[in-house]
Amino acid sequence: MRAGALLAIGVTSLRRNLATSVAVIVTVTICLTLLGAGLLLRAQVHTVDGFLLDRIQVVIDLDDDISGAERDTLAADLRADPLVQNVRYEDKAQAFARFRHDFRNSPDIVSGVSVTDLPASFRLTLADPRRAGEIITYYTGRDGVDRVRDQRALLALLYRILDACTIGAFALAAVQALAAFALIYTMIRVSAHGRRRETAIMRLVGATNGTIRAPFVLESAVAGMAGGLFAAAALIASKIYLVDHRFARQTAFPLFGWEAVWAAAVGVLLIGTGASAAMAFVALRRHLHV
Repeated sequence: MRAGALLAIGVTSLRRNLATSVAVIVTVTICLTLLGAGLLLRAQVHTVDGFLLDRIQVVIDLDDDISGAERDTLAADLRADPLVQNVRYEDKAQAFARFRHDFRNSPDIVSGVSVTDLPASFRLTLADPRRAGEIITYYTGRDGVDRVRDQRALLALLYRILDACTIGAFALAAVQALAAFALIYTMIRVSAHGRRRETAIMRLVGATNGTIRAPFVLESAVAGMAGGLFAAAALIASKIYLVDHRFARQTAFPLFGWEAVWAAAVGVLLIGTGASAAMAFVALRRHLHV
């Protein structure tokens, strides 16, 4: 059967079962939008991580009573360490000046801190920031060292929130996928019942099972494609409205770019079309016996 004829049959069937078709398209749209949101959240995690990887430092806070010899020995060991790319010493006055700059919009916090409250420190840039744990383990407990901090840990809450939102989006998408399968199964049953005479005639003239199944599978694929297009439009609209406008002024870290949106949009479109067709094929093979 020609592709044009198959498409015409599929579109006609969708129009004939309009209520069920709309329900399928809406459910698939919600499912794919959640899936796309999860993909974009994963892209945001990678964007933030890549941005911070070369900027976040390991900080070695020094005891207030550290001797000059201990400090010089520690500095020499740090400069000789192959994991350390750069070492910068920051005294109490410099630490206080940086603190005042970082919290310049919170005068109440600044007023409660003095120069003596902040420790001197060595601020390290690592050759491979992913190996910060080795630095923390090795230098913790050294003479004159109060504590060793990985500044990436300060953003642990942000990472946990993004990961939780990603998992939640994928979980909701999975639930919606089950609902979509149930609706597609119903749509196939209704469509098959409405075309039972046509199917019987096709069998009498020797049509293969693949030829009989093709219009039903195409019908489901068209519904999935429509849901994918709506989901892709929702992702693009979210990028324009939220990322490029609502959150555009934040400067803490960069947001994902258009390449992530296009990748997610193409992904949900392909998944929507392919998964819907596969669901229809399973429903036909296992339940309708055609």
